Amino acid sequence: MAKATLGVLLAGGQSRRMGSADKFLLPHQGRPLLQHCLERARPQVDELVINANGDASRLAAFNLPVVADLWPDHPGPLAGIISVMSWAQKARKDYAWLASFATDTPYFPQDLVARLQARAEQDGTLVAIATDGKDLHYTFAIWHRSLLPTLLERFNAGERALHRVIRDLGGSHELFSDGTSVFFNINTPADLQALR
Repeated sequence: MAKATLGVLLAGGQSRRMGSADKFLLPHQGRPLLQHCLERARPQVDELVINANGDASRLAAFNLPVVADLWPDHPGPLAGIISVMSWAQKARKDYAWLASFATDTPYFPQDLVARLQARAEQDGTLVAIATDGKDLHYTFAIWHRSLLPTLLERFNAGERALHRVIRDLGGSHELFSDGTSVFFNINTPADLQALR
């Protein structure tokens, strides 16, 4: 039975509040935010891909497969997760889990995937997400590959909200008690300044 974990760096959004379509390419400590996230995610998974829309050549320097959304108009992270799952069903057959990472959160935990998988296995659930005790971080999750038909059905029925999908699936929550700073995410120029 497949046990491998595929990771996806979610970079398909429009970054309206930042005023930059590619906020994941904004510099932090001399490197793009995406590079920080890539380096944190790569040791946690068997393979890593980027979910991004537009010209994939702008991401060539990262040397990772780029999977675009199956739908136009940037419909959100649920679309990215479904799109990568669908791509992997054809191109990568040996993974059991998809781990998703936001690309505007450069200091997420380095044991994120192992702990989410342990939580899902302990609770017998097919999806598990991170919490810091105050907020739930829906884009930091693991998803069992068997969820693809259900996710597609929900999306095609008009659902776009990760939190409702995860709630309805009975998703587990894993508490990361090292404070909210590890999940500090960049939405505005002020956030980026605060990070620096």
